[in-house]
Amino acid sequence: MKQAKLFGETEAEPKVLSSLDLAKAKLLASQMSDQIKSLCVRLEVVGSIRRQKALVGDIDFVVEATDSNWAKITSCFKKSNVICAGNQLIKVNYPVDGALFQADFYRAYENNFGIQQLIRTGSAEHNTWLASLALSKGYRLKYSEGLLKDGQILAGKTEESVFEALGLPCPKPEEREVVNGKPVWLKK
Repeated sequence: MKQAKLFGETEAEPKVLSSLDLAKAKLLASQMSDQIKSLCVRLEVVGSIRRQKALVGDIDFVVEATDSNWAKITSCFKKSNVICAGNQLIKVNYPVDGALFQADFYRAYENNFGIQQLIRTGSAEHNTWLASLALSKGYRLKYSEGLLKDGQILAGKTEESVFEALGLPCPKPEEREVVNGKPVWLKK
C-alpha cells in the first residue's frame, strides 16, 4: 500500500489553466461536443473560439436540449469536474494535458438561440456597444430573451434577426471587437 494511502494524504489538485491557444481550444471543444451532441437539439461553440482569438480563456457553448437531456449533459462529465450545474448553465473543469480547463454550457431554446449565440460569442465590449445602441433606439437587449420593444420580443431567434431589427448588417464573429468606442466592422 502506498504511504499516501496509509496516512490519508491526498493527491495534489490539478492545475486550472487560465488560457489555451486557439488550436488546442478548438480540439478540446470538439472532444466535448462529441461527448454530448447526441443529447442536444442544437449545439454551437461560441465565445473566443468563434471569434478566432489567438488565446482562449474558456470554452463556451450554446445548447438547446430537452429538460431530461439537459440534466444528462452534466452526467457526461465526471462529477468532480462539474463546478456548477443549474437549469440555465453548466460549468465544467475539463481535463487537458494533466490540468483542467473551464467550459461553460449556456442553455437556449428555439426562440432565443440566436440572442444566446450573439451574446455568448461576445466580445463583452461589443455586447455593451450593441446594448447601448439598442437603448438609443428605444429597444432593450435582454440577453435571455432577445431584442425587446415595450416588453415585446422583436428578435432573438437568430443573430441576424437582432442586427436586422437594429438596422445593422450582421458582422462576422471575428469582427465583433470594439476599438476606440466603435465596432471594427462598422463602416465610417
